[in-house]
Amino acid sequence: MNEQEQPARDPDRPEAPASQPASPPSGLAIVRRAIHLLSEGVRGLLISPGQVLACVASLAVATCLVTLFGSFGSTAVDMLERAGHRARVIIYLKERVSSEQVSELLKEIGKRPDVEFANYLSAEEDRARNAALLPPDLASSLPPATIPGQHCIEAGFGDSTERIPDVVGLTSFLRDLEEVEVVAEPPVGAARIRAASAAVRFGRLALSVLAALLVVSTLFFVVGTLTRTMERRREEMSILRLIGATDAFLKTPLYIQGILQGAAGVLIGASLGRFAISAANTWLATELAVAISLPTGEDMLVPFSLLAGAVIGTLGAFIATSRRLP
Repeated sequence: MNEQEQPARDPDRPEAPASQPASPPSGLAIVRRAIHLLSEGVRGLLISPGQVLACVASLAVATCLVTLFGSFGSTAVDMLERAGHRARVIIYLKERVSSEQVSELLKEIGKRPDVEFANYLSAEEDRARNAALLPPDLASSLPPATIPGQHCIEAGFGDSTERIPDVVGLTSFLRDLEEVEVVAEPPVGAARIRAASAAVRFGRLALSVLAALLVVSTLFFVVGTLTRTMERRREEMSILRLIGATDAFLKTPLYIQGILQGAAGVLIGASLGRFAISAANTWLATELAVAISLPTGEDMLVPFSLLAGAVIGTLGAFIATSRRLP
């Protein structure tokens, strides 16, 4: 047959239909696929139930510790900051200081950003305040002249400042003034307030880092659980690969399993931490009569726990499936 000749088409033979592009999956097919992937992810939890429970328990313990450390640390720092804000510095003036000098001194002290108020007290007012600090029976038995009193300025720090006031800097500044005779720091001592606050902040940071490392270490439990699931389902996944399953189709159930494990562990741990904090608040109020309420973070408990658990589960699934798919 000549190459340019074409075979005659049989008029009685039907013409082969032209190939049509594959239509996108319908909504029902997408829902079925999503349900299938979700069920496979849940089924993965049942392959190694003991390892899954150990993973969830580790996440719960770590999250509970993080919740407790954050709550107690925040309360301790807040109490120290309030102690610093409510501190008072008494500036005793020399006898020869005039009223004009007192006014200028009040203006100069009031200019400092951490000072909320500065009030002048006469010698009689200072004596009356000192008498009020004594036991009533002792104050009534003493002659008024024996109770010390000297005109002075009282400087106070309010809660409006965002950090612990610089009591040490203020006292150093006041001692250098010519009109000042004695500067009395707060009874607890400014240096002690700052040192205690720094110690509590460091302790809270160290415990938070330790708890965070514990949470990160539980990530390996998630990776180990998912790796165990892939080993048990390797033959099944190989068959799915042969019939055309994509990487996304094989990985999605593992991601779902990881997210479920992470969310369950973090949510359980945060709930246990909140329960412990609520019990501590009840004990402080009933047994010790202390008006201190530890923050529980109730409003953000569920969304933050689910988000953190999803992040941990997703990261664990990413590590587990990076190079282990068939």
